[in-house]
Amino acid sequence: VSAVVTLVSSVSYSVFGISMAQYLGDLFPVLESYQVPVACLVLIFFFIIASTGAQIFARAINALGILKFIALGLFIIFGFTKVQTGGFEGEPYFINGGVSFLTAVALMSFTCNGATNIINVQAIAENPKKNIPKAFFIASILVAGVYFLLGYVASGVAPYDQVAGQNLGYIAGLVLPGPLAVFFIVGGAMCSLSTALLGGISGMPFMIIGIAEDGWLPKFFTKKFNVVVTLAIISILPIIGGFSLDNIVSMMLVPGMAIGAITNYQAMSMPERFPEEWANSGLKCSPTLYRILMVISIITSLMTSFFSLTSLTLPLAIGTVIATILIFVWTWYRMKKGYVNITSTTDMSEEPAQAK
Repeated sequence: VSAVVTLVSSVSYSVFGISMAQYLGDLFPVLESYQVPVACLVLIFFFIIASTGAQIFARAINALGILKFIALGLFIIFGFTKVQTGGFEGEPYFINGGVSFLTAVALMSFTCNGATNIINVQAIAENPKKNIPKAFFIASILVAGVYFLLGYVASGVAPYDQVAGQNLGYIAGLVLPGPLAVFFIVGGAMCSLSTALLGGISGMPFMIIGIAEDGWLPKFFTKKFNVVVTLAIISILPIIGGFSLDNIVSMMLVPGMAIGAITNYQAMSMPERFPEEWANSGLKCSPTLYRILMVISIITSLMTSFFSLTSLTLPLAIGTVIATILIFVWTWYRMKKGYVNITSTTDMSEEPAQAK
């Protein structure tokens, strides 16, 4: 089931296209009336970059990363001088109630999933057994710190009614001088979206190819070109359909988190089922601690799925539930017909993947 969700999850890339189009609209007001075509063109552009090869991809990531940290640093430094500590006492807290707060937490979890994309590049990473877990933890800690500082500034420079529903481009205009505000939109917001999008797209074709080789998907998906084109089409469809950012995120989190909870439950027996692999794992912890972490993950995943579902309108919620059921039906069908023949997808290298 998770294998099929991997393909469907490319819907989430539309979020990045829409966000990039909004920021481009902030920079060039003439583009505000053309958000849909701009978002589609942005996604196509990044799919092309991510498909050009590891070296170009790495250079793009490094360049964008440097600009991103400079811009975010300026936003935080200037923002701290504008924060009105204690200046908004009496403003409503949990303005729409505790349930809405938990729904917001569920939506926020989507923005914290970026670190998991590192697994997508296992086929092209150097010493992935060591470097992927290391990169995951370092990135997660850094991102948590940056999000905290950004949230502190964004929530403290102006009253709620002025900042609610606004993107960081608007906040930047309140805390940064004109030229630096433009630099933040380009170097901070857009570069952050760019690195996250490139990180997600770059290794996805390798995963889809492996999934198709195992039989979960048709043989059509064993060709890299077919995979890239399909991912691009799936990503663009929600944009053309006019779905909002929060609806797209919620529709993805419902099946993703539910299936994640099932996967984590099944994974609780990993130490006993694969003792040799467990002993040689790049991440070491006791089986007891491992199971505790799995239980916590299962609970939070189910909560995220539930609150994401409740945030949708009734038609979208029904459609999301039906789509989730169809994912299970498709998986059952492939297994029932004998299409599935599990082979090692962890041993895929860049060469065979690119040769598809």
